[in-house]
Amino acid sequence: MPLHVAKETEQELEAKVRSGAYPSVDRVIREGLALIEAREAFRRVVREGEAQLARGETVTRSQSRRRMKKLASEFQKAR
Repeated sequence: MPLHVAKETEQELEAKVRSGAYPSVDRVIREGLALIEAREAFRRVVREGEAQLARGETVTRSQSRRRMKKLASEFQKAR
């Protein structure tokens, strides 16, 4: 699927590859998509937490830590 991006965006993608930080433009894009997914997952968790607080529900510190470890693990798998 051909992608059409602004010339500036194309130059930024190519610069990331030239820098050696990424092996290909595809990998730069995949990394960006993984970061977007992680941000969306974080926002879902925050909304869930806000809803729980509004209902008077709370979680313990250990429960919170387990959830954060799970999210971190999911993020690592997405990479």
